[in-house]
Amino acid sequence: MLHKGDLISLFLLILLLLYLLKRSFRKTPINPVVLESNRRIQGEVPDLLRDKGYEVVAAKQRLPVQVHVGEQAFDSRIYADFIARQNNDHYVVVVAKARKPLRLSGATVRDQFLAHVLAFQAAGVLFVEPDRKSLRPITFHVAGVKEPRQRRYLPHLLTMGLGALIAILIK
Repeated sequence: MLHKGDLISLFLLILLLLYLLKRSFRKTPINPVVLESNRRIQGEVPDLLRDKGYEVVAAKQRLPVQVHVGEQAFDSRIYADFIARQNNDHYVVVVAKARKPLRLSGATVRDQFLAHVLAFQAAGVLFVEPDRKSLRPITFHVAGVKEPRQRRYLPHLLTMGLGALIAILIK
């Protein structure tokens, strides 16, 4: 026997169940920290990137970083020469400097570029050597780090909904 308001309660529970189902299946994309430019970016490096299939979306990015060590605070910045996009993935572009050549070792590459990837939330770094007309994509994969498990609300909600339905039908 239904009481006044039982159908409203059941309807609200079903709406809540549908909302939580929709939310659990939705993936939140990583939005990179990029200020895209409306103007076409010109130069030797952007032309090289375009030839390799990348779209240059911004130039000369500066990301302020504040570092706290105990009671002291230090201001710093992370610089990127360009930001490029390919297949909806953003890459930080770092142009090689003649006075600072890239040493190819895991520790050196990590120390130089991991901060860029993490700070700009990019898919990787494109290391460009304009004098050689070369482009080296650098990506990072951290083995052994497990992604947090997604909470599973569905079994709990189904049990709650089934219990509410049985309770309504019994009365």
